[in-house]
Amino acid sequence: MRTVVLDLNVFEEDVKPQELLNEYRRLLEKDMVSIREKGLELSNCPGCQSSDCQEAFARFGMSYQCCNSCQSLYVSPRPSEEVLDDFYRNSTSANFWRQKLLPATVEARVSKLIRPRAQWLLDVMDEYCPEPRSAIAVGYHNDLLIEQLGQQQETSLFEIVVTNAVADIEFVGKDLSGVKLKPLPIAELGQLPRSDLFLAFDILDRCVDPDLLFAQAAKVLEKGGLLLATTVLGSGFDIQVLWDRADGVYPPERLNLLSVEGLTELYQRHGFEALELSTPGMFDVESVRHEIELNPDAPLPRFFRYLMTQRGDEAREAFQEYLQRFRLSSFGRIALRKL
Repeated sequence: MRTVVLDLNVFEEDVKPQELLNEYRRLLEKDMVSIREKGLELSNCPGCQSSDCQEAFARFGMSYQCCNSCQSLYVSPRPSEEVLDDFYRNSTSANFWRQKLLPATVEARVSKLIRPRAQWLLDVMDEYCPEPRSAIAVGYHNDLLIEQLGQQQETSLFEIVVTNAVADIEFVGKDLSGVKLKPLPIAELGQLPRSDLFLAFDILDRCVDPDLLFAQAAKVLEKGGLLLATTVLGSGFDIQVLWDRADGVYPPERLNLLSVEGLTELYQRHGFEALELSTPGMFDVESVRHEIELNPDAPLPRFFRYLMTQRGDEAREAFQEYLQRFRLSSFGRIALRKL
Protein backbone atom coordinates (compact mmCIF):
# COMPACT_ATOMS: atom_id res chain seq x y z
CA MET A 1 0.00 0.00 0.00
CA ARG A 2 1.44 3.31 -1.12
CA THR A 3 2.10 6.40 1.02
CA VAL A 4 2.80 9.76 -0.64
CA VAL A 5 4.74 12.81 0.59
CA LEU A 6 4.14 16.16 -1.16
CA ASP A 7 6.14 19.36 -1.47
CA LEU A 8 5.10 22.00 1.08
CA ASN A 9 4.70 24.99 -1.26
CA VAL A 10 1.06 25.80 -0.52
CA PHE A 11 0.00 28.46 1.96
CA GLU A 12 -3.28 27.99 3.82
CA GLU A 13 -4.25 31.65 3.57
CA ASP A 14 -4.31 31.37 -0.24
CA VAL A 15 -7.15 28.84 -0.21
CA LYS A 16 -8.74 29.72 3.16
CA PRO A 17 -8.73 33.53 3.58
CA GLN A 18 -9.30 34.12 7.28
CA GLU A 19 -11.64 37.10 7.02
CA LEU A 20 -14.05 35.30 4.69
CA LEU A 21 -13.80 32.11 6.74
CA ASN A 22 -14.70 33.99 9.91
CA GLU A 23 -17.81 35.42 8.28
CA TYR A 24 -18.76 32.01 6.89
CA ARG A 25 -18.49 30.41 10.32
CA ARG A 26 -20.49 33.22 11.92
CA LEU A 27 -23.31 32.53 9.45
CA LEU A 28 -22.89 28.79 9.89
CA GLU A 29 -23.27 28.99 13.66
CA LYS A 30 -26.59 30.78 13.18
CA ASP A 31 -27.76 28.19 10.63
CA MET A 32 -26.95 25.39 13.05
CA VAL A 33 -29.71 26.61 15.39
CA SER A 34 -32.26 25.75 12.69
CA ILE A 35 -30.62 22.39 12.02
CA ARG A 36 -30.75 21.40 15.69
CA GLU A 37 -34.41 22.41 15.91
CA LYS A 38 -35.27 19.94 13.14
CA GLY A 39 -34.14 17.00 15.26
CA LEU A 40 -30.98 14.95 15.68
CA GLU A 41 -30.32 11.21 15.55
CA LEU A 42 -27.86 9.11 17.56
CA SER A 43 -24.99 7.52 15.66
CA ASN A 44 -22.40 4.82 16.30
CA CYS A 45 -18.80 5.33 15.25
CA PRO A 46 -18.80 5.83 11.45
CA GLY A 47 -15.50 3.99 11.21
CA CYS A 48 -15.61 0.81 13.29
CA GLN A 49 -19.35 0.96 14.16
CA SER A 50 -18.67 0.73 17.91
CA SER A 51 -21.12 2.35 20.32
CA ASP A 52 -18.42 2.65 23.00
CA CYS A 53 -17.48 6.32 23.06
CA GLN A 54 -16.98 9.33 25.29
CA GLU A 55 -17.85 12.97 24.71
CA ALA A 56 -14.85 14.91 23.45
CA PHE A 57 -16.16 18.48 23.12
CA ALA A 58 -19.04 20.53 21.71
CA ARG A 59 -19.08 22.88 18.73
CA PHE A 60 -21.99 25.02 17.52
CA GLY A 61 -24.25 23.33 20.05
CA MET A 62 -23.47 19.81 18.80
CA SER A 63 -21.51 17.09 20.58
CA TYR A 64 -18.38 15.42 19.22
CA GLN A 65 -17.79 11.87 20.47
CA CYS A 66 -14.45 10.04 20.54
CA CYS A 67 -14.64 6.33 19.76
CA ASN A 68 -12.91 4.31 22.46
CA SER A 69 -12.07 1.61 19.93
CA CYS A 70 -10.59 3.30 16.84
CA GLN A 71 -10.26 6.88 18.20
CA SER A 72 -12.36 8.43 15.42
CA LEU A 73 -14.16 11.71 16.20
CA TYR A 74 -17.77 12.12 15.14
CA VAL A 75 -20.91 14.12 15.83
CA SER A 76 -23.68 12.31 17.68
CA PRO A 77 -26.56 12.96 17.74
CA ARG A 78 -26.54 14.31 14.17
CA PRO A 79 -28.98 15.71 11.58
CA SER A 80 -30.62 13.51 8.94
CA GLU A 81 -29.54 13.44 5.29
CA GLU A 82 -32.73 15.28 4.30
CA VAL A 83 -31.98 18.12 6.72
CA LEU A 84 -28.41 18.43 5.44
CA ASP A 85 -29.52 18.41 1.81
CA ASP A 86 -31.80 21.35 2.58
CA PHE A 87 -28.93 23.08 4.39
CA TYR A 88 -26.55 22.79 1.43
CA ARG A 89 -29.22 24.02 -0.98
CA ASN A 90 -30.83 26.85 0.96
CA SER A 91 -28.89 28.00 4.01
CA THR A 92 -27.36 31.47 4.31
CA SER A 93 -23.90 30.08 5.06
CA ALA A 94 -23.92 27.65 2.12
CA ASN A 95 -24.92 30.45 -0.24
CA PHE A 96 -22.16 32.66 1.19
CA TRP A 97 -19.67 29.84 0.54
CA ARG A 98 -20.75 29.51 -3.09
CA GLN A 99 -21.17 33.21 -3.85
CA LYS A 100 -18.33 34.80 -1.87
CA LEU A 101 -15.71 32.40 -0.56
CA LEU A 102 -15.28 30.08 -3.53
CA PRO A 103 -15.06 32.86 -6.17
CA ALA A 104 -12.49 34.71 -4.05
CA THR A 105 -10.21 31.66 -3.93
CA VAL A 106 -10.93 29.91 -7.23
CA GLU A 107 -7.57 30.65 -8.87
CA ALA A 108 -5.56 29.49 -5.86
CA ARG A 109 -7.77 26.42 -5.40
CA VAL A 110 -7.41 25.37 -9.03
CA SER A 111 -3.64 25.84 -9.22
CA LYS A 112 -2.70 24.51 -5.78
CA LEU A 113 -5.40 21.96 -4.94
CA ILE A 114 -7.70 21.01 -7.83
CA ARG A 115 -5.14 20.62 -10.61
CA PRO A 116 -2.84 18.38 -8.51
CA ARG A 117 -5.89 16.35 -7.40
CA ALA A 118 -6.95 15.86 -11.02
CA GLN A 119 -3.43 14.79 -11.95
CA TRP A 120 -3.35 12.32 -9.05
CA LEU A 121 -6.68 10.88 -10.19
CA LEU A 122 -5.42 10.46 -13.76
CA ASP A 123 -2.16 8.89 -12.53
CA VAL A 124 -4.10 6.34 -10.46
CA MET A 125 -6.32 5.60 -13.45
CA ASP A 126 -3.33 5.14 -15.75
CA GLU A 127 -1.89 2.55 -13.37
CA TYR A 128 -4.99 0.66 -12.26
CA CYS A 129 -7.90 1.53 -14.59
CA PRO A 130 -6.50 2.93 -17.86
CA GLU A 131 -9.73 2.90 -19.88
CA PRO A 132 -12.67 3.66 -17.58
CA ARG A 133 -16.06 3.73 -19.25
CA SER A 134 -17.88 5.71 -16.59
CA ALA A 135 -17.62 7.30 -13.15
CA ILE A 136 -19.96 8.32 -10.34
CA ALA A 137 -19.06 11.52 -8.46
CA VAL A 138 -20.80 11.83 -5.08
CA GLY A 139 -18.80 14.62 -3.43
CA TYR A 140 -19.25 18.36 -3.32
CA HIS A 141 -17.43 21.02 -5.39
CA ASN A 142 -16.76 18.61 -8.26
CA ASP A 143 -17.26 21.15 -11.04
CA LEU A 144 -13.70 22.50 -10.96
CA LEU A 145 -12.24 19.01 -10.67
CA ILE A 146 -14.16 17.69 -13.67
CA GLU A 147 -13.16 20.74 -15.70
CA GLN A 148 -9.52 19.98 -14.91
CA LEU A 149 -9.93 16.32 -15.81
CA GLY A 150 -11.26 17.35 -19.21
CA GLN A 151 -8.32 19.69 -19.75
CA GLN A 152 -5.65 17.21 -18.64
CA GLN A 153 -7.10 14.13 -20.33
CA GLU A 154 -5.50 13.53 -23.72
CA THR A 155 -8.59 11.77 -25.09
CA SER A 156 -12.30 12.54 -24.57
CA LEU A 157 -13.42 12.33 -20.96
CA PHE A 158 -15.33 9.27 -19.80
CA GLU A 159 -18.98 9.64 -18.77
CA ILE A 160 -19.46 11.04 -15.25
CA VAL A 161 -22.71 11.03 -13.27
CA VAL A 162 -22.68 13.71 -10.55
CA THR A 163 -25.07 12.80 -7.74
CA ASN A 164 -24.58 15.19 -4.81
CA ALA A 165 -27.61 17.03 -3.47
CA VAL A 166 -26.65 20.40 -5.00
CA ALA A 167 -25.15 19.24 -8.28
CA ASP A 168 -27.62 21.34 -10.27
CA ILE A 169 -26.48 24.46 -8.38
CA GLU A 170 -22.75 23.74 -8.58
CA PHE A 171 -22.85 23.10 -12.32
CA VAL A 172 -25.25 25.89 -13.32
CA GLY A 173 -24.13 27.54 -16.56
CA LYS A 174 -21.54 24.84 -17.27
CA ASP A 175 -21.81 22.57 -20.27
CA LEU A 176 -19.31 19.78 -19.68
CA SER A 177 -19.24 17.00 -22.23
CA GLY A 178 -20.17 13.59 -20.85
CA VAL A 179 -21.38 14.95 -17.49
CA LYS A 180 -24.86 14.04 -16.28
CA LEU A 181 -26.43 15.57 -13.19
CA LYS A 182 -28.58 13.25 -11.12
CA PRO A 183 -28.90 14.35 -7.47
CA LEU A 184 -29.80 11.27 -5.41
CA PRO A 185 -30.00 10.30 -1.73
CA ILE A 186 -27.16 8.00 -0.76
CA ALA A 187 -29.56 5.09 -0.26
CA GLU A 188 -30.55 5.30 -3.96
CA LEU A 189 -27.06 5.32 -5.48
CA GLY A 190 -27.35 1.58 -6.02
CA GLN A 191 -29.91 2.15 -8.77
CA LEU A 192 -27.27 3.79 -10.99
CA PRO A 193 -25.60 1.73 -13.76
CA ARG A 194 -22.46 -0.11 -12.73
CA SER A 195 -19.34 1.98 -13.03
CA ASP A 196 -15.53 1.75 -13.08
CA LEU A 197 -14.85 4.74 -10.82
CA PHE A 198 -16.48 6.12 -7.67
CA LEU A 199 -15.24 9.63 -6.82
CA ALA A 200 -15.91 10.61 -3.20
CA PHE A 201 -14.03 13.89 -2.78
CA ASP A 202 -15.21 16.23 0.01
CA ILE A 203 -18.01 13.92 1.19
CA LEU A 204 -16.78 11.38 3.77
CA ASP A 205 -16.35 13.94 6.53
CA ARG A 206 -19.79 15.51 5.95
CA CYS A 207 -21.77 12.36 5.10
CA VAL A 208 -24.52 11.35 7.55
CA ASP A 209 -23.86 7.63 7.00
CA PRO A 210 -20.38 6.73 5.62
CA ASP A 211 -21.15 3.04 6.10
CA LEU A 212 -24.13 3.31 3.73
CA LEU A 213 -22.04 5.33 1.28
CA PHE A 214 -19.41 2.58 1.10
CA ALA A 215 -22.10 -0.08 0.81
CA GLN A 216 -23.57 1.74 -2.18
CA ALA A 217 -20.14 2.22 -3.72
CA ALA A 218 -19.47 -1.51 -3.45
CA LYS A 219 -22.85 -2.16 -5.07
CA VAL A 220 -22.36 0.04 -8.15
CA LEU A 221 -18.65 -0.55 -8.80
CA GLU A 222 -17.50 -3.25 -11.16
CA LYS A 223 -15.10 -5.82 -9.71
CA GLY A 224 -11.70 -4.17 -9.74
CA GLY A 225 -13.32 -0.73 -9.87
CA LEU A 226 -11.71 2.14 -8.00
CA LEU A 227 -12.97 4.35 -5.16
CA LEU A 228 -10.98 7.57 -4.87
CA ALA A 229 -11.57 9.93 -1.97
CA THR A 230 -10.20 12.67 0.24
CA THR A 231 -11.25 13.41 3.81
CA VAL A 232 -10.23 15.15 7.03
CA LEU A 233 -8.84 12.70 9.60
CA GLY A 234 -9.26 13.02 13.35
CA SER A 235 -5.95 11.22 13.90
CA GLY A 236 -4.09 14.12 12.27
CA PHE A 237 -1.51 16.09 14.23
CA ASP A 238 -3.25 19.47 14.35
CA ILE A 239 -6.59 18.01 15.44
CA GLN A 240 -4.98 15.80 18.09
CA VAL A 241 -2.97 18.72 19.49
CA LEU A 242 -5.60 21.46 19.25
CA TRP A 243 -8.66 19.24 19.92
CA ASP A 244 -11.55 21.53 20.85
CA ARG A 245 -9.48 24.50 19.62
CA ALA A 246 -9.04 23.03 16.12
CA ASP A 247 -10.13 25.76 13.73
CA GLY A 248 -11.42 23.44 11.00
CA VAL A 249 -13.60 21.19 13.17
CA TYR A 250 -17.25 22.24 13.03
CA PRO A 251 -20.60 20.74 12.02
CA PRO A 252 -22.14 19.97 9.65
CA GLU A 253 -19.08 19.93 7.35
CA ARG A 254 -17.09 17.82 9.80
CA LEU A 255 -19.55 15.22 11.04
CA ASN A 256 -16.94 12.46 10.71
CA LEU A 257 -13.26 12.83 11.53
CA LEU A 258 -12.16 9.24 11.08
CA SER A 259 -8.84 8.02 12.35
CA VAL A 260 -6.61 6.11 9.94
CA GLU A 261 -7.64 2.97 11.84
CA GLY A 262 -11.35 3.80 11.59
CA LEU A 263 -11.07 4.54 7.87
CA THR A 264 -9.25 1.23 7.35
CA GLU A 265 -12.00 -0.71 9.15
CA LEU A 266 -14.63 1.09 7.08
CA TYR A 267 -13.25 0.21 3.65
CA GLN A 268 -12.21 -3.31 4.59
CA ARG A 269 -15.71 -4.02 5.92
CA HIS A 270 -17.12 -3.35 2.46
CA GLY A 271 -14.67 -5.42 0.45
CA PHE A 272 -12.07 -2.88 -0.67
CA GLU A 273 -8.29 -3.07 -0.65
CA ALA A 274 -6.07 -0.01 -0.38
CA LEU A 275 -3.80 0.86 -3.29
CA GLU A 276 -2.89 4.11 -1.56
CA LEU A 277 -3.66 5.48 1.88
CA SER A 278 -1.75 8.71 2.37
CA THR A 279 -1.99 11.83 4.48
CA PRO A 280 -0.29 14.40 2.22
CA GLY A 281 -1.56 17.34 4.27
CA MET A 282 0.35 20.61 4.29
CA PHE A 283 -1.31 22.71 7.00
CA ASP A 284 -0.99 20.76 10.29
CA VAL A 285 2.08 22.54 11.59
CA GLU A 286 0.91 25.90 10.30
CA SER A 287 -2.44 25.46 12.07
CA VAL A 288 -0.79 24.73 15.43
CA ARG A 289 1.64 27.59 14.98
CA HIS A 290 -1.21 29.96 14.14
CA GLU A 291 -3.10 28.96 17.30
CA ILE A 292 -0.03 29.58 19.45
CA GLU A 293 0.43 33.03 17.90
CA LEU A 294 -3.21 33.95 18.52
CA ASN A 295 -3.41 32.42 21.99
CA PRO A 296 0.04 32.36 23.62
CA ASP A 297 -1.40 31.06 26.89
CA ALA A 298 -3.31 28.16 25.33
CA PRO A 299 -2.66 24.92 27.28
CA LEU A 300 -0.69 23.11 24.57
CA PRO A 301 2.22 20.66 25.00
CA ARG A 302 5.49 22.48 25.69
CA PHE A 303 7.43 20.55 23.04
CA PHE A 304 5.15 21.71 20.23
CA ARG A 305 5.14 25.26 21.57
CA TYR A 306 8.95 25.15 21.51
CA LEU A 307 9.08 23.69 17.99
CA MET A 308 6.69 26.31 16.62
CA THR A 309 8.28 29.34 18.26
CA GLN A 310 11.98 28.58 18.67
CA ARG A 311 12.90 26.55 15.60
CA GLY A 312 12.97 27.82 12.02
CA ASP A 313 11.04 27.02 8.86
CA GLU A 314 13.36 24.14 7.94
CA ALA A 315 12.58 22.26 11.16
CA ARG A 316 8.84 22.88 10.83
CA GLU A 317 8.79 21.78 7.19
CA ALA A 318 10.72 18.63 8.06
CA PHE A 319 8.23 17.89 10.83
CA GLN A 320 5.31 18.30 8.40
CA GLU A 321 7.02 15.86 6.04
CA TYR A 322 7.35 13.43 8.95
CA LEU A 323 3.60 13.69 9.53
CA GLN A 324 2.96 12.95 5.87
CA ARG A 325 5.33 9.99 5.81
CA PHE A 326 3.76 8.24 8.79
CA ARG A 327 0.12 9.06 7.98
CA LEU A 328 -0.20 11.54 10.82
CA SER A 329 -1.53 14.56 8.91
CA SER A 330 -5.20 15.48 9.12
CA PHE A 331 -5.72 15.47 5.34
CA GLY A 332 -6.27 11.94 4.05
CA ARG A 333 -6.29 10.56 0.51
CA ILE A 334 -7.27 7.02 -0.48
CA ALA A 335 -7.32 4.97 -3.65
CA LEU A 336 -9.25 1.73 -3.09
CA ARG A 337 -9.99 -1.24 -5.36
CA LYS A 338 -13.11 -3.36 -5.09
CA LEU A 339 -12.20 -6.99 -4.53
